[in-house]
Amino acid sequence: MTGSGALNVEAVAERLPLIRQKTGLPVGVGFGIRDAATAARIAGIADAVVVGSRIIEEIEKSTVETACANVKALVADIRRGVDEVKK
Repeated sequence: MTGSGALNVEAVAERLPLIRQKTGLPVGVGFGIRDAATAARIAGIADAVVVGSRIIEEIEKSTVETACANVKALVADIRRGVDEVKK
């Protein structure tokens, strides 16, 4: 599930064991991921970090000329956060 709502990492952490009991598939979290710090927190508890709404928001606030560079910078920052946890 994805969306732009506020993320309660503690609530997600509490629910993940229940979700994992129901499936053998990797579990991704994709709501409320807005920056590297949040992505890092989720990467520490989930199998995947999904970013959707925040990328769309970045595109919407950018110009045609700056959209690609702005999204690239955002994704690189989020990736750095995830990579720090996954080392």
